[in-house]
Amino acid sequence: MAVVTPCGEMDLHDLTEVVDTLTGVLSDTSTDATLLDLSQLTFADSVFLNQILVTYSGHAAKRRPLVLCGPLHDSVQRLLEITGTDSVLPLAAGRQDALERLRTSEAP
Repeated sequence: MAVVTPCGEMDLHDLTEVVDTLTGVLSDTSTDATLLDLSQLTFADSVFLNQILVTYSGHAAKRRPLVLCGPLHDSVQRLLEITGTDSVLPLAAGRQDALERLRTSEAP
């Protein structure tokens, strides 16, 4: 399992490293699931949200579980709520809940 934890503010200027990491995780055949921990993220814009959706789509296409977790900063929570993606993306309240969801989804 891969764990990706973006920190601080995430917008167009900060996106390159996270995109590279998420792309690498998805192409890594030794990784069977991804936890995207957003608890350290204090701000995210629509460009980052788009990357999360691209990542989600890529994982779905490869039938690899992806779970996002918080607790979410108010601004990140608001972005997900305003766009309606909070009802589309697999969100867990915290890391333990996310890990349990990933373990369950990996079970044969």
